[in-house]
Amino acid sequence: MQKKNNIKVLIIDDNLSILQYLKTVFERYQFEVKTSTNGYEGLQDAAEFRPDIIFLDLMMPNIDGIKMLNLKKVLSDIKDIPVIVISANAGRNNVLAAMEAGADRVLAKPINVKLLRAAVNELIGGDNFKVTNGFNNKQSQIIEENSENILEIYQKFDEYLDTFLTAVNNRDSSSIKKISSMLNEYCTSNCSSEISFMLKEIEGRDFTKPSDWMFVEMKIKQIEQKLKKKITN
Repeated sequence: MQKKNNIKVLIIDDNLSILQYLKTVFERYQFEVKTSTNGYEGLQDAAEFRPDIIFLDLMMPNIDGIKMLNLKKVLSDIKDIPVIVISANAGRNNVLAAMEAGADRVLAKPINVKLLRAAVNELIGGDNFKVTNGFNNKQSQIIEENSENILEIYQKFDEYLDTFLTAVNNRDSSSIKKISSMLNEYCTSNCSSEISFMLKEIEGRDFTKPSDWMFVEMKIKQIEQKLKKKITN
């Protein structure tokens, strides 16, 4: 029986796929994990769960990450818990704003697991990633690398999803082909040959018949579902 890790992690993010991905990473090393999908819920969970470390997305409903950090600073029960901010926009201004609000580290999306592990170990001390669910170090590394590739294409797909669907509604075949080609550059063999094939199918349509637009819309939904399933498995 695997030894339980004593470290408790709270993950706050409104993107359910990324939330599940991070939960899976930590549970692979037997961390105790709690997840929240918004800032208010996150503050309550932090006070009740008393995590050793918090992962916090900046863009969320109710109260965003910056506001939550500012509120956390004045709550005596949780003010000293270290926070790692994760953000799709890790530009200089966002990083400075997060650090000024009380973040201890800022990690960019797509999430690099090696940087994540290093940040956790630095902030709470020790080597906390030795216990795995029956995998040796090499196997765990391969699993994590594959998961990161899948997460990267999912985040890029999610970023362009609205643009993709708008292009379908506007019958803008040029934009659809451009987005498909760009996304396929992220879809390596480790990501999924099936997803890569579907993107190539979209890019290769002639868009001369009404059924072409229905086909593309169906494929976009299939890709989204498959990426979410791969992340949460």
